[in-house]
Amino acid sequence: MEYLLSSPLKLNLTLRITGQKENGLHELQSVFFRVGGPEFLLIRTPSPTAKDRIMVYNCVIKNENIIDKALKRLRKANLASQSVEIELYKAIPPGTGLGAGSGNAAALIEWAKRTFGGPEVFGFEKEIGADVPFLCGSAPIARVGGMGERLEPIPGTFRLSGLVLIPCWRSETAQAYREIDRKAAGRWTPEEKAIEESETVLSLLASGRKAGLLPNDFLDVLLERHSEYYEIFGLAEKAGALAWGLSGSGSAAFALFPPDADCAGCGEMLAHAAGVERIFFWE
Repeated sequence: MEYLLSSPLKLNLTLRITGQKENGLHELQSVFFRVGGPEFLLIRTPSPTAKDRIMVYNCVIKNENIIDKALKRLRKANLASQSVEIELYKAIPPGTGLGAGSGNAAALIEWAKRTFGGPEVFGFEKEIGADVPFLCGSAPIARVGGMGERLEPIPGTFRLSGLVLIPCWRSETAQAYREIDRKAAGRWTPEEKAIEESETVLSLLASGRKAGLLPNDFLDVLLERHSEYYEIFGLAEKAGALAWGLSGSGSAAFALFPPDADCAGCGEMLAHAAGVERIFFWE
């Protein structure tokens, strides 16, 4: 049997660092927004070779593939008992802050739940990656707190279309956090202020009003290295976007539009920005 699975992505509508543990890990407040992505998995089970096999196209993945990590954890949970062959078709490079790898893992886990495990929630998603629990769920938007362990779906309707711009540079998360530590020097955003800020953004977007540049503590770090973001965001505003910003620790930028906006036309304008490597749209 073959299964073709789409793989979701997340955008950070807001992202504030609210503290740092003694072990160096950071606490955050963020609003995750789920969008359909351009990546997909083709799963064959049982595998034609009777052994697990993972093939990745259009991307070189260093270190352990998160798909392999998820598959091993599914085996440990006595799921997906048959051998599987997985073809993973990538379109989002690592280092873009979109959670593409987490979306790949989430697609595999959700498939295993439907195929082998019934409707119950297994609870091990957070062991795979910080973004995986959200991407495994059905909520289109959620507030994420702490070190990613607090996940609260946000009710309401957010009718938005949009586009994501992937530049020709990447942002390595660990290095971005080191630069944040240097710049912030322990002066973190209070959690209450981060929540209040995000509520303002959500209220504006829910009512179709302009929110402008979205708050993200990694933005100053990226702007120091790549002034091209000024042009990208300026063009997004000129194109009539309701909001624009940086996803995660970067490097991808995105723009949100009303649902009836001509995103393709807006994309043509943004495609001329310096450093833009590829663009994808969703409705």
